[in-house]
Amino acid sequence: MIRRKPGSASDVGGVEVLHPKVAEALRAMSGTQRLRLAHEEWRLVRELLTVFLAARHPEWDPAEVRRQVAKRLLGGPG
Repeated sequence: MIRRKPGSASDVGGVEVLHPKVAEALRAMSGTQRLRLAHEEWRLVRELLTVFLAARHPEWDPAEVRRQVAKRLLGGPG
């Protein structure tokens, strides 16, 4: 994804704009394929955030890391 600079000619009010090739590839996928891709990306983000928080806060036990990951992914303050 490409984030446009605020105030630039291509600024679309903070909306992230897909590269045309990415948009084309997504349109070519079935709904099931797009859903599978979204689920895999969600899992990857959760795994990466888990590793990051565990390394950043070694004093947290695994249950606390899971709580903090859930809090961040569900939109809570980080």
